[in-house]
This record gives sequence, C-alpha cells and structure tokens, in this order.
Amino acid sequence: MAVSLSLVAAHIAAVSVTSFILRGFLSFASITDALGFYGVYHRDPINQIIHFFGVPCIIWSLIVFLCHLNLPFLHVKIHIPFIAPHDVSYATLVTAMYIGFYLYLDHFGGVLYSPFAYGMYALAVNMMSQDQNVAKVESQKKEKKCKSWTGTGRLLRLAAIVHFTGWYVQIHPGHGIFEGAKPAVLQSIGGALTSAPLFAYYEGLWFIGLNKGLQEETKLLVDQYTVELCKKGINMRACADYDLN
Repeated sequence: MAVSLSLVAAHIAAVSVTSFILRGFLSFASITDALGFYGVYHRDPINQIIHFFGVPCIIWSLIVFLCHLNLPFLHVKIHIPFIAPHDVSYATLVTAMYIGFYLYLDHFGGVLYSPFAYGMYALAVNMMSQDQNVAKVESQKKEKKCKSWTGTGRLLRLAAIVHFTGWYVQIHPGHGIFEGAKPAVLQSIGGALTSAPLFAYYEGLWFIGLNKGLQEETKLLVDQYTVELCKKGINMRACADYDLN
C-alpha cells in the first residue's frame, strides 16, 4: 500500500511540475521577454556562473524523477536514437515542451539548445533503464518480483542530492551573497523553470560572442524591468545603480 501511495503522490507532483512549466512557457511573448524576466535576478557575473552550472543540474535531476513516471493511459513504447526503448513519460512531455517552445521563441537558440535538452533526457532515461534492470536482478536473487517504480532507489537518491545541491548553491551563495536579490522562482515557479535553462545557455553563447544583438536587447529590457521592480519597493542591490526619482 505504501508503494501505491508513493506512486500517487509522485504523479501528483509530476502533474504539478508539468503544469507550472507549461504555464511558464505560455507567459512569455518573446525570447527577450523570457530572458529579461530571468536576467533581472541574475545580473552579478559570479551568480551567472553559478547558474550556468547549477541550472542544468536542476533540470537533469528533474528529468530523472519525471522519467520514472509514465503518462497514465498512454502506454506507448518509443524507440529513438541513443536511448533505450522506453514508455512515454512526464519527462518525454517536458523535454518536448522545452525543445518546442525554445524553437518557437528563437529558432537560432532553439536549434543549438535542442541537442543539450535531448542529451539530458537520454542520460536520464538510460540511467533509469539501467537502474530498473539492476532492481529486477536484485529482486530475482531475493525471489521477489520488483514492483517499485523507484527501481533500486539509488538513482533517485543521486538525483535528489544533485537537485537540492543545485538549488542551494544558487539561492544561498548565488542570490544571498553575490546577487543581493531574491531568486526568480519566488516570483514565478513556472517562469523560473522555463527561462532559467535558456538564460544560462545564452550566457554561454554570449560569452563566446554569438548573438550579441540579442544580448543588448536583453540588457535594455533587464534595465527596464529592474527599474519597475525597484519603484514597486522590491529590495534589490541593483536598485542602487539607478536613479529612481
């Protein structure tokens, strides 16, 4: 019974996360809108570096959790390159959403980002498949049928450690020490989850000199959004850089 309850709770969590992400994507009208929203809370260079590495850790570990949960009433096994055959899961849906919406928001960035999103999905699914196989072997040795959706549980524990470590380094040293502003997730969970990977990715592109025009557009929008928030009384260290009179 405990396993059944844990599975129900996991599905509720997966539906909630997927809904937040979908609403986050639908809230952005353009690529600059998405980057501008997230950029307001990530102006400090050190905080940007922290997020460049922290965001992929959070997204990958989230995909690991979601790939353990197949979509209800849709028992379809898919065969795609470099990935073990697997059923359509919440991770499949979420990864498709990321790739699809990023391509919609910006063709250039979406095309370049798609292999990274696919790679994270492939790594998560392949590790999950291997973990499930190990769980079956271990259960056979104990002469018990493996019924748990968590497999051995070791992969999910690893993902949990990666996930919460990613959040911690971003929130405490990233925002608390270097940025001096609350994280974007406190304003919009869905907005943060959808724009964070894109912003972190574009920081890498801008660092190597690609799409600098978009960087300038984003900076202008970040300045505009920052002034608006500061005038509303939002406490941000960046407010000291502007004349709010």
